Amino acid sequence: MNAQQVEFLGVCGHLMSVPASLSGADVQCQSCHQVTRAPMPFVPGRPPAARSGSAVALTALYIVSLLVGLGAAAVIYVVKFNDLSEDQLVGLTPLWFFPVVFGLYGFVSQRLLRALAEGRAGTLSEAARLYTRLGGLFAVLTMFPFLVLKWHSSLLVSLAAALFWAGLLWFFFAAVFPEL
Repeated sequence: MNAQQVEFLGVCGHLMSVPASLSGADVQCQSCHQVTRAPMPFVPGRPPAARSGSAVALTALYIVSLLVGLGAAAVIYVVKFNDLSEDQLVGLTPLWFFPVVFGLYGFVSQRLLRALAEGRAGTLSEAARLYTRLGGLFAVLTMFPFLVLKWHSSLLVSLAAALFWAGLLWFFFAAVFPEL
């Protein structure tokens, strides 16, 4: 007998699944053991329950990171560009690049995990494929970590994506600007 399951993001960001009979009860995450209140099951036509405080805090972290990175890039390349040497510009790149990547991937990973929780996809890869159909080749490149990782934590996926792109950035500078 397969009881109806309720899927949701825990306060830790992990995807959780509990029997519908536990809706409204405090449940423990199997991955990190933090306690989260299980929401009521999703009913079509009824708006979904409000997100947890931690999910909202993570969204705020991702948005702030993205804005700080974009702001730093604007200052470096619009305001200070003529005052900086090529070496300095390259050296300052991580100051804006990593916050942008971290914020962008965090924000996107939360959307993908929400697609899982709402039943629009069965796996993180399927959720990423939904978005790649809309965005084409560019979306495939940006969704790469989501297509191969099976983690259900937006924070872990964001950190992994930032490290992945850090390696690519290092390779780019090593191959294109080896004298810097």
